[in-house]
Amino acid sequence: MKKTLVIAAALFAIPSAAMAQDAPFATVNITDLDLSTKAGQDKLDKRMDQAIRRMCRVDGYDAELRRQETACRLAAKADAAPKVAYVIDAARSQRFAAIELDVQG
Repeated sequence: MKKTLVIAAALFAIPSAAMAQDAPFATVNITDLDLSTKAGQDKLDKRMDQAIRRMCRVDGYDAELRRQETACRLAAKADAAPKVAYVIDAARSQRFAAIELDVQG
């Protein structure tokens, strides 16, 4: 089973549906991570930060572009937070379920 997280920059001021379809997104592969451990969660955090930086990168250095980049990063992190929490909780639950099965049988 392929495990990835999809991050979207849910921009709050998208004026049209056509522009909303062009909103940036990124995927983060988590198949090789043990998210029930602190080390796995730290690796996921790093991957998320890198993906968000790449996704929201803008060409230019004027104040408006930097403001847009910052807004994109904040929106992407807000979008990703519940997804990250879900996959970490799922990883912990699976680990505890496996431990229970081992104890019982």
